Amino acid sequence: MQIKFALALAFVSLYMTNTTLGQSALRSRQELACEDDAYRLCPDEIPDEERVASCLARQKAKLSPGCRAMFTQSPRHR
Repeated sequence: MQIKFALALAFVSLYMTNTTLGQSALRSRQELACEDDAYRLCPDEIPDEERVASCLARQKAKLSPGCRAMFTQSPRHR
């Protein structure tokens, strides 16, 4: 349970570049889309949000379609 909470906190922290409501909704979608991939592909990096994001980005080809979409969105839509 602690790891799940830490991962959730890591993803929220990772995407906290803007505090608008729209950004908050996007972060929630990113977290939901990538949570399983983070546990599957990057368990050793949890709870360090930067390491998790870097690990997921390196393994982009192995990501689920939903998570991969979070990494391929244009910067304008992030």
